[in-house]
Amino acid sequence: MSYINKGSEFQQEEAIQADLEPISSRLEEELGSTKAPRKEENQEEKDKKAYLRFNALGTAMGFLINGYMYDVNIVPFTLYADMFSSFAHSATLQAAYNTALVYGVMFGLIIFGFIADFFGRKKGLVMCSCLVILGNIIGTAANGKTHEGMIWMQIIGLGVAGLGMGGEYTCNVPNITEDSDEVNVKNRGRRVSLLVIFMETIGNYLPFIIQLIIVAAACRDAYLGAVSGCKWQVVVRVTFGVAMVPAFVVLAYRLRMSDSLLFQQDMSRRKGKYDVLDFFVIFKHFSIRLVGTCISWWLFDWIAYTRGYFGNLILEVVIGASLFKSIWISLAEGAVFIWAPALAAFVVDRLGRRKTECFGWTSQAVGQLITAGFFYMLAKKPVAYIIWTTFVSFFNYFIYSPIYLLPAEVFPTRIRATLYGVSSALGKMGAVVGTTVFPTIWLSFGDGNENMSGLRRIQWLYAALMFLGAIIALLFVAEYSGRGLRGEDERYEQLRKRYAARFAKWCGVTEDISQSECNPTFRKVILCRIKSGSSSDKYQMLLKQYAFILLKRCALDINDIEEYSSLPAHYDDLCLISKLYRIMRYGKTVSSEIENNSEMMASYESNRMVTSTTLKNSFSS
Repeated sequence: MSYINKGSEFQQEEAIQADLEPISSRLEEELGSTKAPRKEENQEEKDKKAYLRFNALGTAMGFLINGYMYDVNIVPFTLYADMFSSFAHSATLQAAYNTALVYGVMFGLIIFGFIADFFGRKKGLVMCSCLVILGNIIGTAANGKTHEGMIWMQIIGLGVAGLGMGGEYTCNVPNITEDSDEVNVKNRGRRVSLLVIFMETIGNYLPFIIQLIIVAAACRDAYLGAVSGCKWQVVVRVTFGVAMVPAFVVLAYRLRMSDSLLFQQDMSRRKGKYDVLDFFVIFKHFSIRLVGTCISWWLFDWIAYTRGYFGNLILEVVIGASLFKSIWISLAEGAVFIWAPALAAFVVDRLGRRKTECFGWTSQAVGQLITAGFFYMLAKKPVAYIIWTTFVSFFNYFIYSPIYLLPAEVFPTRIRATLYGVSSALGKMGAVVGTTVFPTIWLSFGDGNENMSGLRRIQWLYAALMFLGAIIALLFVAEYSGRGLRGEDERYEQLRKRYAARFAKWCGVTEDISQSECNPTFRKVILCRIKSGSSSDKYQMLLKQYAFILLKRCALDINDIEEYSSLPAHYDDLCLISKLYRIMRYGKTVSSEIENNSEMMASYESNRMVTSTTLKNSFSS
């Protein structure tokens, strides 16, 4: 009996080995044989590390310039208001000078979002660097028959540079996020925050260092609203010209940067195309996330940009600071603020995206309420006012980090840059609205004057907006810390496959029609329905052909329709409001089942492959 038992055990081991053999051989083919020379593996690892380091350096330098450009027009704006009465009394010219860069960024975000997803991150980044350089050349060389003409030329230069800056976000942040996912999923947020937000914050204060030196020599005693002998052309042209030096260096780096591995893999799978299935899946399953990223960014930029653009004027009204002194104050605040994104970067992974953002909004709101309550008392003590407002603004970066990170994480690679651009563009729309209406609100709240009473009422308004931001973050922000981007891409592909199979089954696709000469697009199908009606044979045939095309794009065939159409298309968007809705409508048990189905989608294809291979080998034996 012992001999028989040993023999049967031996046969079982042989059967298991036979089942595992084809799986291991397939893994060797896909990942590379483990018997390959160790030197080749080391070389591949070295190449990968080198490309990741190179991309990281290019990203850091790019956002250093972006940060510089955001504040490049603050001191020139103050100078023009001081030197030229035509500028000081023209609301149109002031609004155009303040918002030209933001408008450029807004359009650049949308345009380069499509470019980054269709043609690649690297190609978009090269174009962005060229636009930033061109914008600075226009700003430096600006001239005209009148001062107004020269200022309008600079406005055009700011708009052109803004296009490139907007593209920097949509091309670079998704790329470096995908790279960081390769390095370490758990620390992805920290790496992106340090390379993007930390470097951009340093760049925000570089203009003040340069302008402080220039203003000290050219117009040290220039006060806001008082004409002086300031050599404004030196200040303005050097400010714009300095940015061109690092911009050319970044362009050289861009020519050697690479698209992320995740993007390259997705590009080879989809051939750079969107289809109606993409828009359907995004609208059905990702719209709540999009609401969270868009509204949060809109509120944040409204508040942040008005503070930035009108900060010097507010200091002049509250504590009577001169131009030179206001630059010193901004620089002193910068020495504190540059550490805030570094601290937020180390918190955002451990605390989580949602909790970090809620903490930032709530802290800011409470601080803003205290500022409004003790406004006149603080205004009498300039040092106390500056220290307190700097402390309150420090928490701004706990909102900043999640807002920049989330659109690059919560959407699939296929459409990540596009939706990042949409989210950020709506944020910049908030900045445009905020900077445009701020003078009007100030006058309205100040009973027709830009006075202290109006500023205090604005503090109350901004506190209310911050509490609203905390509520939006709590309900609509997805908690995505520690989740891999590859898993999200697999879930997205599964949703596409399951909906494509359901659509094919609904259309009655039962045979292979790939040999058909007609290759309809969604537009052709819709036009045919309008012209011929939904019951016409031509429309029905085009609908079947289009359904079959979608199947092929999802790597499915006729035999897969029944299997995939019967699978649940449950997706957990990780937003609190969606979870509350599921529990209220279906109950906790069904809600947990939906969450489990969503998680299982990421591994469905790999499990299916293993199962089919095992069954095939058992039948052959």
